[in-house]
Amino acid sequence: MEVSLVHPGPASRELLLLQGNHRSSQIWDGQCLSQTFRPRCLDDMWEFIKDHPLHPRIVRRLEGTDFYRIIEIDQLKFDWALIERWRPETHTFHIPIGEATITLEDVKVLFVLPVDGILVSYPHALRDYTGVDYLHMLQRLTGFQPAEPTALSGVSRLQLRPVRQHFVAMGVEIMDDSPPEDIDRHTRLLMLLMFGGILFPNTSGNLANLRFLHNLEWLDDLSGYSWGAAILGYLYRQMCRACMSTQRDVAGFLPLLQVKT
Repeated sequence: MEVSLVHPGPASRELLLLQGNHRSSQIWDGQCLSQTFRPRCLDDMWEFIKDHPLHPRIVRRLEGTDFYRIIEIDQLKFDWALIERWRPETHTFHIPIGEATITLEDVKVLFVLPVDGILVSYPHALRDYTGVDYLHMLQRLTGFQPAEPTALSGVSRLQLRPVRQHFVAMGVEIMDDSPPEDIDRHTRLLMLLMFGGILFPNTSGNLANLRFLHNLEWLDDLSGYSWGAAILGYLYRQMCRACMSTQRDVAGFLPLLQVKT
């Protein structure tokens, strides 16, 4: 039986106006066959939690924020080929069977996070914050202050490695009778790891944005925010950047792009 060849490029460019700068055009022209995407090491939250089980009080506090489902998902495997099929013009994947995209319903079903509510943003005043200001906020809300100034990348991005080390040391001190303030600090630190390593990853795979500390100050209010919309919007933005890039190293994206092993 003769199998017809699949057309390598878009049959119509009426909507795909960015095709000339899209990675797929170079691959289809045979220019990047030896330069496929290569993932960098991601902060493996799921493996980390397995090695350092959470105290029941931390689990209950995290359940109250609606974010415990992220830990229950367990480790997933990335499907890197999807990146080259993402179209920034239509926000869809172009695959042989047609077009597909990720919707807010997908986020809600997989993550069980709210997709409506208060917009996830930060006050305009944070734009004037310096690295010292963010470190003071980090100390106040989590009890953690990095020993090395190099742990801060730029103004508001913090390396996750020292955060993980402090999280482990702090976890040993959590007891059944620990003050609620200690429980909240430990929970915020865990969520900072979760944001940087899973939900809002970056090209390094090892940085967390300290601007999220503003949203973590009042843990009881977290369920009122539209986290699903923020995650999906971040995914779209990162995907558009990746598919228009000619660099080989591309960071990992959200578990929405993954299939379970």
